[in-house]
Amino acid sequence: MPAVGFLYPNGDKVSFEDVREGNVDILKIGMSLPTLIEMSKERDPNRLPSTTELLVGTCEAYLKRTKEYYIDPQDRAFSLAGTMHHAKLEQYEDDRHLLEEKLELWNITGIADLYDKESKMLLDYKNTGSYKCAKLLGMTYRLVPDPSGAKYKSSGKWGKKGSPKMVKQWYRDEGLADFGDWAWQINWYRYLLNKADYEVDSMYIQVTLRDAGLAVARDRGLDKNIYLIEVPKYDDEVLEHKFLKARDELLRAIETGNLPQKCSNEQTWNGRKCQSYCDVRYLCPYNNGSING
Repeated sequence: MPAVGFLYPNGDKVSFEDVREGNVDILKIGMSLPTLIEMSKERDPNRLPSTTELLVGTCEAYLKRTKEYYIDPQDRAFSLAGTMHHAKLEQYEDDRHLLEEKLELWNITGIADLYDKESKMLLDYKNTGSYKCAKLLGMTYRLVPDPSGAKYKSSGKWGKKGSPKMVKQWYRDEGLADFGDWAWQINWYRYLLNKADYEVDSMYIQVTLRDAGLAVARDRGLDKNIYLIEVPKYDDEVLEHKFLKARDELLRAIETGNLPQKCSNEQTWNGRKCQSYCDVRYLCPYNNGSING
């Protein structure tokens, strides 16, 4: 089963059906009715496995498919913003571009955001925070003398009195770049496009920063609102092994009703996802203490 309703801040529940009929206290939940209705849209639980679904832990995907659960609408705020962002960009389809191209192979689906037929470029849109973007770029820094010529007025761990004041000089180190699941996702879209007779010469992620212009972004060396970041190509055999294995594990769990193994540390961000971000964390036997990992 997909999600079936929302949680009020006090823990009370309201079904998606009631929301769509207008039977929801918008002041109590803190959002307008159109916002809640848009957030209540769910995919068919009997659909084929999707690319993004196969990148989360099989246990998480299995629970979302087979259990009824309620979600905090606050958790879907950024997802809604991303959906609206995509919807705006979908308006500009022409003969040169494929937009939101639906792909399927070996019972795995995917949707490519943009494919440029002329440049043979595949692009995926992402809305994210500066922390994730800095990891994608491999941002790091070296300490250099302040260009203003400023000197330390007193001695300390930062330097001796009278010595040049040191400041961070940010730069990209591609060796530190961490694309996480996003590289797997866009590489699989590239693979699906190739199988549909579309050549892909390059892959990019277009990142729009949610916290652009704020001190937290500047402190990570980011001074733009949008970044276009090239994604490395992964070997096709590696892609096939990863996605077909994940597909088989999910379908087997759904067919047998057997709980899959606990999601990996990488899939759960070393447990942080289980604590605050996974929609089905309260239903997960590994997380709620009803079974040992």
